[in-house]
Amino acid sequence: MLPTTRPRLAVPDHIDEAAKAEPNAVWALVPRPRSSPNQVWHSITYAQLASAVDGLARYLEDTLGVPDPIGQTIGYVGSILEKTECVLFLRTPEGHRCFEDIQKVAPNVQIVEVPTMLDLLFPSHSPPHYAGRHCRDGAADSLILHTSGSTGLPKAIRLTVDGLNSVHEQATLGQEQDRQSAMRLFLANKRPMLAAVPFFHAMGIVVGLRSLMCRGAIATLPSGKLWNASLVIDAIAAIKPATGIFPPSILEDMSGTETGVRALGTLDTVFFGGAPLANATGEKLCRVTQLQTIIGSTEALLIPSLVTTSAHEWGYFHWSDAAGAVMEPAENDLYELVLERRDIKYQAVFHTLPGEDKWPTKDLFRQHPSKPFLWRYSGRRDDTIVLTNGEKVNPVLMEKCIESHPYVKGALVVGQGRFQTGLLIEPEQETGAMDATILKRFIWPAVERANEEAPAHARICLNKIAIVRGERSFQRTPKGSIVRSQTVALLQKEIIALYNDGMCAERSSLPSDGDVDLKSSIRAVFVCALGSSFKDTADNADISHLGVDSLSVVTLAEALRETFGRIDITAATIYENPTIDKLVLALSSSARKPSVTVALSPTRKEEMGAMVEKYTADMSPWERAGGVRERPLRHTVVLTGSTGSLGSYVLENLLKRPDVEWVYCLNRSDDAETRQKHAFEKYHDPLVDFSKAEFLQADFSLARFGLTEARYDSLLSSVTIFIHSAWSVDFNLSLTSYEATHITGIRHVVEFAAASTYRPSITFVSSIASVGNWRSVVQDDSAVPEDTDTLFDRSISLPQGYGESKHVAAEILAVTSPRCGIQTAIVRASQLAGASTQAGGAAWNRHEWLPSLVHASRVMKKLPRTLGTMELLDWVPMDVAGATLVDIATAPASEPVRVYHLANPGRTSWSQIYPVIESYYRENSVNIEVVSYDEWVQQLRQIPLTRENVERVPGLKLLSFYNSLRPGAGITLPRLATKEAEAVSPALREGRAVGESDVKKWLKQWGFGSCAL
Repeated sequence: MLPTTRPRLAVPDHIDEAAKAEPNAVWALVPRPRSSPNQVWHSITYAQLASAVDGLARYLEDTLGVPDPIGQTIGYVGSILEKTECVLFLRTPEGHRCFEDIQKVAPNVQIVEVPTMLDLLFPSHSPPHYAGRHCRDGAADSLILHTSGSTGLPKAIRLTVDGLNSVHEQATLGQEQDRQSAMRLFLANKRPMLAAVPFFHAMGIVVGLRSLMCRGAIATLPSGKLWNASLVIDAIAAIKPATGIFPPSILEDMSGTETGVRALGTLDTVFFGGAPLANATGEKLCRVTQLQTIIGSTEALLIPSLVTTSAHEWGYFHWSDAAGAVMEPAENDLYELVLERRDIKYQAVFHTLPGEDKWPTKDLFRQHPSKPFLWRYSGRRDDTIVLTNGEKVNPVLMEKCIESHPYVKGALVVGQGRFQTGLLIEPEQETGAMDATILKRFIWPAVERANEEAPAHARICLNKIAIVRGERSFQRTPKGSIVRSQTVALLQKEIIALYNDGMCAERSSLPSDGDVDLKSSIRAVFVCALGSSFKDTADNADISHLGVDSLSVVTLAEALRETFGRIDITAATIYENPTIDKLVLALSSSARKPSVTVALSPTRKEEMGAMVEKYTADMSPWERAGGVRERPLRHTVVLTGSTGSLGSYVLENLLKRPDVEWVYCLNRSDDAETRQKHAFEKYHDPLVDFSKAEFLQADFSLARFGLTEARYDSLLSSVTIFIHSAWSVDFNLSLTSYEATHITGIRHVVEFAAASTYRPSITFVSSIASVGNWRSVVQDDSAVPEDTDTLFDRSISLPQGYGESKHVAAEILAVTSPRCGIQTAIVRASQLAGASTQAGGAAWNRHEWLPSLVHASRVMKKLPRTLGTMELLDWVPMDVAGATLVDIATAPASEPVRVYHLANPGRTSWSQIYPVIESYYRENSVNIEVVSYDEWVQQLRQIPLTRENVERVPGLKLLSFYNSLRPGAGITLPRLATKEAEAVSPALREGRAVGESDVKKWLKQWGFGSCAL
């Protein structure tokens, strides 16, 4: 006998099967109409349901005849009557004006009165079974729903027989990764579920299908009554359901009372969906019941997920394999859920949209900080607000946080096309006629909590909050969600008024006497622009040490500019004056000279000199107890910054040298060893012996580098060479921003060498930036010599914090080394490029200036013909640089201080390199126009400086550097003499100029081929 397959079931078939298998089982608990004040529910069995369906079907056929063709749409309203080709509208005897309106706009639609539900459930005589004419073709339309309209006009969504059956299939999903299926938990439990959901909505349809296909009893709330916490509490007490599904608004109301929390605590599981749940509510409820989030859509119905293992993970989704979930990166560290076609018996969306293999949900999620498989809902792409500076804000989680306040019924973040966000508040009724200013003060702590979780550019200021009362209230969908577009359109008057008052603070004028008011105003702008966590920041605290990124500095500059009405306040103003105290001095002095750019006081040469004096004045000759011992034949080396691009090649060379016995790798991170070994396996010689390397976590701002006393002493007793490569490269920072870690760290390096048994030599990696102003001082094209005189000329460093910090550090070493009997080599590095063709190695860091320039050129499809004032290129491949540095560090020397230049003796030019880049992209079907350098910089300037754009075009952060290379706009970098370095380093002496093969290698490694704005 051939095996038989179970025939495909349509919804009516599921009803008939349930009535046949379990005729007396309860299908639904339904409130008796008008039975208040003491509501009574009565039970409806599957047999009664099947009989009611038979009765209605036969009534329609007797009244209207058999439709031709079968499958006509019935019962649709609103803007999509025409789209659904609706020909028939069913109504019960209760009159309603909407039927007259429907007849006016759709005169061809037939409106037919049908029996009431009670008439169908309790007929005077049982109707005969109706066999049905419904289609069992899986692709046939079974139901047409419409989207909620919360992000635009409703759209008709046609759900098929197989699409609806996906709910039945999902109920059978088993465990994955030792985690229970949330779909099985939701669908397969036959005990009563209280369903506080609208049954014309997709979630209500799913709950209905659960009751028909999975035979789980449902209990409904009374119709015609306002659903609120009190009604649900009474229903739970009367029905005693096992589980419940609720919109977040109901749960948030109930969690505000002990009675509500106790009522929900009687349920085995509380399901919620349709919108995010306020965090405070979730944390309260997860302690009294199992709290489980579910998600779906009209197109996809339910999207399968798993039950999380921790109660406090209630807000996270763990996608089932059956979902076909792919998380695609979106803006601001968010990811969009995209569904891919897999086993479509579990995927309704690919029955709804049969021609698609991939469906973007537009739902955005944030990844769990430590469990990458967990995802928290963070809103929709449709919710995104774009500010005038191009920053994007997804406001949903902020709104939910603010709505957790008991005085807030609804919160709506606005700001489309504005510089900053604003907030509209719809207060709860119990606030009555409370003064708006007082109400805002009550609500402000909730806004601050929301601000703490939001990116800096999204934060809300106190004077950007408006209270909305009366008839002009928020527009909502039937499920209670705010319809953003309609509400914003309705409240345009309030929004315009909100933005007529200054920006982060009431617009201030700079005081003519005293800086107290100015300091208070600046402090207020700091808190507004950067968040409430900065309200206790000391006035002399450097913001570069407080985790403030470059885009937050831009945001702060914009806020200060708007607050004080000053167009001359830029990000550079803040970098040059990175504390509140310094900003007060800068702004108050420049206020008297509006045309003068904010200047440092004292002069930069004086500031550099003062810093050198501070870290050398008390450095006396250091006599170590027991004297200095003769160094052993084999070296013990300290290498700082070993995980950096240069540090990795230095380490590789050290580990391969037989005259190196041990290498201490000092890095700031606690996982440096893991990262270093992984990098070597991938990019370097995998056979390098790490047995003579030891990794230590260090903090150079602390005494003993933050090491334990025992560990520090072991280094003192063994180290013979100290190579200091660790240094932050940020052209935006001021000199003072480098002091706490790097300049202090140089002093600690000197102290270490002076106190060590073998008085180790110091090799310090400096930069061409420390002498970058050479040509402006000497007024000719001569090369910077490798002599110690240049270490004491502070005018030759580039006028920016990075170059000044390198110069100050080198001068400190030049002053203290002779005093302490230390041999020191200052190695000024020119541009260090990617590894050469013959070497392996990781790609040239994509975020450095040249890779970023190529990246931006690919995006803009414009490549500069020159590099401005940068004519000849003395770039050194990173592998050559690493070998050269080790040659210098191990070379014998008699002088206490030596200067070497790490620059390529074999020079090339940009005119030889840019055609290689142009040709490479042409071969990859990308046509790039070659333009002047000025035009290229101007084109880059047109791209808004936003986080999203900076991620795609990292060169935006370097715009000021690129601008400085324009002829007449900045500094022309000098040539570096290399005679001394070549004399001690065979690696440098025998190297070659960067060529075509090197450039092609870098281009392939960068992989910028698919970049686009």
